[in-house]
Amino acid sequence: MKYLIIALLPLLMLSCQDKQALKELETIKAQQALEEQNKSIIKRYWDGKWNERRPEILDELLIKDIIHHGSTDEINGIEEYKQVYNTYLSAMMNTRFEIKELIAEGNLVMSRGVCYGTYNGTLGDIYPVGKELSIKFFTVFRLVDGKIAEEWELFQ
Repeated sequence: MKYLIIALLPLLMLSCQDKQALKELETIKAQQALEEQNKSIIKRYWDGKWNERRPEILDELLIKDIIHHGSTDEINGIEEYKQVYNTYLSAMMNTRFEIKELIAEGNLVMSRGVCYGTYNGTLGDIYPVGKELSIKFFTVFRLVDGKIAEEWELFQ
């Protein structure tokens, strides 16, 4: 009996190691699935916001207490966000957003892209030029439960 236990011990240890490895693999797969889902949400956000010009995408994909840290402004809350977005939407015609890169890690997604549009409106002291502009964006989003909770944006 003693020899049987000694012989079976390595098999039991391997079995435990296999279970741990499978558990770790499942955790990695779940993390990858979450990151792919988050990238998909950001793609929907950019498409809806600029390519389809649908203001309702903000209600769909932003939390009520969204915080936006921009190059030129800080926005707190979805109502303020909508006001700023509508100002840009009315100033820019024929907009389209081209995603160049999406990188996800956990609940963060970094996007790099270019927004094209014809500037026909007024934004602050900048008057209409009627020319197509291209604005490069680098944005990091923090998502919570499938919605954008925070956004850091730099554009040039």
